[in-house]
Amino acid sequence: MPLYAYQAIDNSNKRVKGSVNAHTLEEAEAQVREKGLFPISVQAKAKSSSFFFLSQKVTKKDLLGFTIQLHLMFTAGLPLLKSLESIAAQVKKPKFQEVVGDICKKVETTGSFSEAIAAHPKVFPPFYLGAVRAGEAGGTLPEMLNHLAESLEKQEELQSEMKQALIYPVMIMFVMSAVTGFYAFYLMPKMMVMVEELGAPVPFYTRAIQFIVNTILAIWIPLVVLIIGGVIATFIYGRSESGAYSLSYLKLKLPLFGAVIQKSVLCNFAHYLSLLLHSGFGLLASLDLVKGTIGNPTIIRSIETMEERISQGESFAESMRGLSFPGFMVTMIGLGEQTGKVPEQLVRINTYFEKDVRRTTKQVLTIMEPLILITFGGISAVILILGVVFIVVNITVDIIVARLDPRIQLRAGGSE
Repeated sequence: MPLYAYQAIDNSNKRVKGSVNAHTLEEAEAQVREKGLFPISVQAKAKSSSFFFLSQKVTKKDLLGFTIQLHLMFTAGLPLLKSLESIAAQVKKPKFQEVVGDICKKVETTGSFSEAIAAHPKVFPPFYLGAVRAGEAGGTLPEMLNHLAESLEKQEELQSEMKQALIYPVMIMFVMSAVTGFYAFYLMPKMMVMVEELGAPVPFYTRAIQFIVNTILAIWIPLVVLIIGGVIATFIYGRSESGAYSLSYLKLKLPLFGAVIQKSVLCNFAHYLSLLLHSGFGLLASLDLVKGTIGNPTIIRSIETMEERISQGESFAESMRGLSFPGFMVTMIGLGEQTGKVPEQLVRINTYFEKDVRRTTKQVLTIMEPLILITFGGISAVILILGVVFIVVNITVDIIVARLDPRIQLRAGGSE
């Protein structure tokens, strides 16, 4: 018998979590209500696959393609089960093929699409399940699938643009790092060997650079171990609740990138919340579902604080004050509450943040590119000029002088 995890509110408006065993999603919800609770979210716990070849992760792009195909087939008049079977036959990724196949079996058995996808929460996020459930209840599943497809496509486009924008500065950083490493760890040691063989003097600044390079070469193994250990320790710390919150908070405070991350998260928040409210969900239920799409514990904690405040009688706008939301967003939500158009205001906020994320990303990259060139170019220039060029110049001068006057030897060899 499947195990269903639930989140609900009790008679004192406190959030409670638990799990129940039930044959269907409706039975699980009924069991939660029998306990005197108001269910907010009831989802079947995903079963882990025992086969390695089925362990491929299903991406947002896979989910987008699935939603678009299902919407097109469904609106063309093909029954839901036939549409799902057709998609299952076309899916190439083994893991996703298994998921779609399981959905087909559950739809054939229960006739409920929302119940079928509820068994795969790692593939279908809470907002997706909520929107599908609302579409089934209101008889508007094709329209809801269209909204989901548009929603996923917009988010995918925004993330793709951000990734593409970062390719150029990352490539510059990689090339400049390679050039710097070549000068410091290959060319300069070769030059120092040649200088020692010729017996030419080495300027103090060249010796300083040589000392730094030799120190790095001498301790590179402990240094690599330390870096790897630091990464592992950070990963382990980030898996704890306090660590995840602290690291997510630091992300939002990062120079240059912090603003982009925060605006991107708030963009997702406004987008998915407006979609759920348009679907007919209540505010508390929508906020609870949206938490599964955020991915930043700092913002998630702010949403939880909002839920508590709303449960205590505060308005939506009032619950946002003093948290991780900009003032204009609180003002627009307040206006939406006064006019009864909160979903429409959230759509406007989402549109603003989409444009602002693109604009801020371009500004950050405009600052980053010359900063990378100056930093890595400056390091390379110092190593090249002080560590290589000056040595070659000194040796060349000594050789020329020695040839002009046979009585003069190289400076390190002494004079008559």
